[in-house]
Amino acid sequence: MTFPSDYMAFMAHYGAGTIDDSVSVLAPDTPGQCELGGMAGETRTAQGLWHADPAPVLAWGVTVAADIICWRTVHADPDRWPVAVWRRQSSSPRWREFDMGMADFLCGMFFREFDECPLSDATLWGIPTPRFISNRQQQRLLGTGVDPWTGEPDPYAGLSFDD
Repeated sequence: MTFPSDYMAFMAHYGAGTIDDSVSVLAPDTPGQCELGGMAGETRTAQGLWHADPAPVLAWGVTVAADIICWRTVHADPDRWPVAVWRRQSSSPRWREFDMGMADFLCGMFFREFDECPLSDATLWGIPTPRFISNRQQQRLLGTGVDPWTGEPDPYAGLSFDD
């Protein structure tokens, strides 16, 4: 599958991860991976929420408020795919479309370039210098017992929740 060039550049430079512990940027699933919270799982969820069939959406992000950020895959050229957001905390409309790519959408949020926050959670709204931590870096820090967002010892490090 081909993806928009701004997403490909982002993934090549940063990889999958989280922006200010608020928005997770998803990576394409590897064969056999297709986890519930991965790109394929979130895309299946978004397609189930789309108002028409077939559902031309492909998820690339999720938020702490359970919003799903997608592309609407309506053009042959992925660089022309608009961003579509399903907002869990909105009564109407749940789906909003933005005629721009991923990078412009994120920057629009960071610099408050929309009439209102496009997400249910306003954590990133008007935050011009958000912090990004890749999944790899988060796992490394958690493995050393450090909370990646606070830099403090992780109170849950070493605990097993399998009991």
